Amino acid sequence: MARVERRRKPAPVARRSRRRRAPAAAVGSTDVLDLFTRTTDGVMAVDPACRVILWNRAAESVLGYSAAEVLGRACHDVVRGRDAVGNLFCHPHCSVLTMARRDEMAHAYDLTTQGKDGAERRLNVSTVLVPGAGGNIVVHLFRDVTAARRERHPEAVPGGDGNGAPSASSPADAPGQLTAREREILCLMARGEGTQAMARRLFISTATVRNHTQSILTKLAVHSRLEAVALAFRSGII
Repeated sequence: MARVERRRKPAPVARRSRRRRAPAAAVGSTDVLDLFTRTTDGVMAVDPACRVILWNRAAESVLGYSAAEVLGRACHDVVRGRDAVGNLFCHPHCSVLTMARRDEMAHAYDLTTQGKDGAERRLNVSTVLVPGAGGNIVVHLFRDVTAARRERHPEAVPGGDGNGAPSASSPADAPGQLTAREREILCLMARGEGTQAMARRLFISTATVRNHTQSILTKLAVHSRLEAVALAFRSGII
């Protein structure tokens, strides 16, 4: 009897999965924050609830507090900064944190604080926003500029002449440097209006407001809107 050969069925071809291969692990906010430990500037990172979540060795060197003494505390309780005329700058609703919640970047600014040793220090502070799950994490980078600021504006730093009046070389003695539009924006700053509110009121773009703001800060040789307003009131610009 003839043998009947059965044809083998071809092996099934493996189907390619339609799933996309998982991308390389995304860099999370924790990984980004780790990068800020590799700088000679002091670094303090603050979560949306105002708690300090990063304090690097340079920060410890500048202010004297260890990470163990700072982490988990409210940032305003740690720094307790004040502006050039002594007004409280650091508080639960400070302008920097308010801007961060609105996704707005703050310009660099100066503030006066005290170290653990009780000595006053003038800090120049810049901020970086790092997106987080519950909102932006605000990373403050700061350095001690007490000596440098004393040389430029002795009345505005610890150890200055203490009379609160602008020096002869202060830009505030020449208020004519500001244009009419810049004076207008400076007045709105003094009322506490933000960039978008000023843009709507003046019928200009937010980019134009920021350009005018930067020009004001440059002409007055200050580093924040708060400093600009304080200097404007002291010198009679507004």
